[in-house]
Amino acid sequence: MKGHIAFCPHFHQPHFQLYRTREEAFRNSYIPWLRLLNEAVGLNDFFINLHFSGPFLYWMQDQKPEYINQLKELSSSNKIGFIGGLADESFIQLSSRNDDYLYQLAHYDALLTKLVGVNAGQWQGIHLVERECGEMMLHRIIHAAGLLNAPPIVYLDAETFYESHFAYPGSEYDFCLKHFGFKDPFSKTTISHIPQEMLFYGLRDEIGGQEFFSFPVHSQFRYQLLKRHSFTAEDKVRIKPSHYYFYIKDALEKAYETIRNYGEDQEPILIIFEDAEKFGQWSKDPDGDHEWLMEFFRLVDRDADLKFTGLNDYLKQYGYLDTYPVSSSHSYPEWENWTAKRGIRGVTFGDERLRRIMCRLRDIEDRQDVFEKQLLTNPEIISSEYKYLQNLTARAMLDSPERYLFIEEILRNKLPELAHNYSLINRMRNLVYQEDPKWASRHPSYGSSPFYDMQGIAYLELTYRVLEDINHQLGIKPTPEIQVRDWDFDGQNEVLFTNREQVLVIDCQGGCLSYHSVLNPHTDNYTELIEDLLGSDILSLKTYNSIYRHCYPLVFTEVDSDISPRLYPEGGRREIGRNSMRCNLYMLNNGQEIAIGEFSSRNYNLDTVEQDEDGLTAVFSVKTDLNIANSNVIPVELTKIFSVMEGYMTVTFHIKLPPEYNHLELILAPELVCSASASDEVNFRPQAYVGIKTQPDKPATIPIRVLDISTQQENGYVFTNDEYQIATPYELNYVYQLCNADGSSFSNRINYSLVKADNLHSIVIEPAVRYYYRDYVFEGQSRLGYHTSGALISPRVKLVNGEALIQIKINCDFETSKQESDYDLAAHLIIGN
Repeated sequence: MKGHIAFCPHFHQPHFQLYRTREEAFRNSYIPWLRLLNEAVGLNDFFINLHFSGPFLYWMQDQKPEYINQLKELSSSNKIGFIGGLADESFIQLSSRNDDYLYQLAHYDALLTKLVGVNAGQWQGIHLVERECGEMMLHRIIHAAGLLNAPPIVYLDAETFYESHFAYPGSEYDFCLKHFGFKDPFSKTTISHIPQEMLFYGLRDEIGGQEFFSFPVHSQFRYQLLKRHSFTAEDKVRIKPSHYYFYIKDALEKAYETIRNYGEDQEPILIIFEDAEKFGQWSKDPDGDHEWLMEFFRLVDRDADLKFTGLNDYLKQYGYLDTYPVSSSHSYPEWENWTAKRGIRGVTFGDERLRRIMCRLRDIEDRQDVFEKQLLTNPEIISSEYKYLQNLTARAMLDSPERYLFIEEILRNKLPELAHNYSLINRMRNLVYQEDPKWASRHPSYGSSPFYDMQGIAYLELTYRVLEDINHQLGIKPTPEIQVRDWDFDGQNEVLFTNREQVLVIDCQGGCLSYHSVLNPHTDNYTELIEDLLGSDILSLKTYNSIYRHCYPLVFTEVDSDISPRLYPEGGRREIGRNSMRCNLYMLNNGQEIAIGEFSSRNYNLDTVEQDEDGLTAVFSVKTDLNIANSNVIPVELTKIFSVMEGYMTVTFHIKLPPEYNHLELILAPELVCSASASDEVNFRPQAYVGIKTQPDKPATIPIRVLDISTQQENGYVFTNDEYQIATPYELNYVYQLCNADGSSFSNRINYSLVKADNLHSIVIEPAVRYYYRDYVFEGQSRLGYHTSGALISPRVKLVNGEALIQIKINCDFETSKQESDYDLAAHLIIGN
């Protein structure tokens, strides 16, 4: 028996990855891979199929051009094949546009051709993100591959896409037994199924009438590769290269024996599919991994019955086994805990942070639709003698997998002044769909990094402004400054305010800000900023940037375990974002604060929303009855007023209850939450503080509690508390420093001015979110701090005569010149080692 091995490692680093993380992987894995390949290509029968994600290639092009040169040199050995893929390793099935599939594949083709001279027709196959691949993705990618003359070859998880289905009376597929309690004597499988041990061949299938080929990937050989160490304390398994070689030989021999019974005589192939970073980066021992892999390579090289091969090369020489259908409507079960099966149909809305990204992308795509429809139905641009043909043509183009090519060509010929900006818009919108940071790799065990997570959506806000500009040039009305609609698709309307500098969404659930992005008022040429990121053309992409000097999503919080209701212990709970401008009512009892009324989570009424010469205003209110021990039922009303003006916004909280309950010690506690956080992506020494200005000649009577100060130590962070006594404050400034890998360093400042805050009782400062996904991941990953979630500032006022009112003015100062010495108190939130 002769057999084949297709070794298919894939290299990936996402857009906006932290400098220190990239460089560590570069030292531990990517450079050692070059050393390994230089040695391995000297073997007689060595061949490897390499996939480099688009973001990885953009990084190498920008920062490590010598790496690309060495890769090109290695490829001349003819022992390295390249597997194509998507320009942003994106989850394009989440997009509302079906032309993004061709867009992604075509841009990857152009990028790889530019860098190493390998075009789509020379690919060994196409890499799809295995966790999220499904029917729609396969259909549209295979169609796009045909347009590019790329081989329609993919590798798919055997256990998922080729699950053996054998039914018999009493099995799990006996639905009479399941639903009615008796065995169905006819519940027997009648359609042939290829058993798992025979899935070591190329297989053919069709989807939408389009032919494609797939190679099943067996997880066993993914996880046994480089299994030199324990995963957990209970894991005692170590696998030597000789063991791995034996397991592969055994699997191929069994496949060959089985196929003889099938009536065929064909040489089997086994796919080794794994993250390239497993070599060197996961183990932190590249030399040991090098030795392990070279020993394995030599064992294969010395075996006359085994040979390394390319995916496409194998199909050309040996063909496929049979036409056998993939079970293409299932997601990858091993990653269900990560994706909750959301990949196939794009059901990302169970994750509150992803929900906001998706909703903002939908806003962009809706406005892009308006632009393109206006363009395609303009008789001066596309003329037709018959009106219905013009509309039909427009709809056909909008539904086309080549839609963006139509639009680009029309603009180049008819409106060249808009063509460049349109290409920038399409590029940035596609980029935000990248896999990381918040798609499949959204496992909470990776922790949270606002600096990393929010760069894409910051650029998206700039893109929205460029899109509005080209819409204006086409005579399209601007987006209304006030919209009341179900923005986040939760079944309730939200208020969406948009002006030149701010975008914010106010949710009736909790009466809070669920999204708030601010642009620097001194930034006016958004096109130049996007061009600065993309470079001279859309095949370039700068690795590092300082976008946060121009735009920052101030409210884009993680989900908070402290406010997420649990339905049952095994995991049924609704994850809820912390958001901003929630508030609580506390009753003081022997020094303890007891929350009453559930005002932070109640459903508020939208009373009024209006626009006048001063700005945009929305009024929310909630009425309820309090049941307090030893008291009658107490009616209470809480009102929140959100006002948005150029350059700032104000929020007013007003609570009122009957004056006969003055004897109760009650405290109104708004929560001013900011997702922005300090970052130092090079040295990992972030710095942030709250600078407080106090009224002069006032006694120090206001207590301030700073909770969970993040103190950096060698093995991570510990959390401590601090307390201060200050004079009455009138300004609270959250200042966070951003040290970027492009060499820039600056601080942004969020100023909370206490416009009205009579009877101020105290101030509490704490991380925006302390725990997310608590009890689902290790506490060390679940625990967040100021550097991983931002800050929550709660100025608390006492109720007097049954009433309390506090008004806060909020504005953002990009690249602030303020220093710690400008404040009466600077309370540090992060302390370095």
